[in-house]
Amino acid sequence: MKNNWQVVLAGEGGQGLILAGRILSEAAIIDGNNVSLTSSYGIAARGGYSEAQVVISEQELYYPKCVSPDLILALTREAYNRYIDFVNNDCLVIYDSKEIANPMGRNELGYDFKEALLTLGNLKVINSLFLGIILKNREIVSRESMISALKKNMPPKILDINLEAFNYGMEM
Repeated sequence: MKNNWQVVLAGEGGQGLILAGRILSEAAIIDGNNVSLTSSYGIAARGGYSEAQVVISEQELYYPKCVSPDLILALTREAYNRYIDFVNNDCLVIYDSKEIANPMGRNELGYDFKEALLTLGNLKVINSLFLGIILKNREIVSRESMISALKKNMPPKILDINLEAFNYGMEM
């Protein structure tokens, strides 16, 4: 498992990006790493640009933001466009294939998030779904620590569907 990660989760408000950043951060802490989480979002509660940046390291952190991302999740065209020209070829870009037509074709994977959510029967579990997809493609944290962080951050009444979405993402 790689020791240092810079992860950008980007899209629009209402997609659970900031909560997902917090869950990923807590999972990394459970694994014994140092973590920085920064977030930004537009003035609109839903629909405006939103992102979370997570920096994970075994070493002490000296800068809280992603300088050279290892992984970018882009759920909107705006999020994709914001980063795609600046990433190196080692950065994995996971994008929503229904939102991003004509990807640049670098180190990229497209997923139909809406179709997966319809299969799950709940559109509100997108953050747990994409956390599963991220972990399937890059072992940033252990599966056990991610599940522990999900359990800590999800209310009991929606925990089961979120765990189901996470596991579904791990299998996509």
